[in-house]
Amino acid sequence: MTTNSFLLAFRRFLARRGSCKVIYTDNARTFLKSKKEMENLSRILSQIMVQNFIAKERIIWKNIIERSPWWGGVYERLVRSVKKRLHKILGKALLSFEEMTTILTEIEAVLNLRPLSYVYEEND
Repeated sequence: MTTNSFLLAFRRFLARRGSCKVIYTDNARTFLKSKKEMENLSRILSQIMVQNFIAKERIIWKNIIERSPWWGGVYERLVRSVKKRLHKILGKALLSFEEMTTILTEIEAVLNLRPLSYVYEEND
């Protein structure tokens, strides 16, 4: 991934979900592939262009504590929900980019219907 492709993806993320104050990044350096991806992300985040964008948007970027997977429990549960629905919908089907994007967007819409926290009911 290049710096430019990261910035474009990040801008799409912000456009779809709105601006955010803090972003937490998984710090799973114990896995070889994740380590490579984290090194690539670190390289991209250190680019001046990315630093300027993050500063302009007033976003704080934090990593969760290394070897503490429970810190990412909330989003890990969402990842599991996405995978479960993908397996149920797709099975072993091969899709085009457009088909896959459409299905992921529909799953995203369903997952985003849920409340972010407990919803209290008031008794009249």
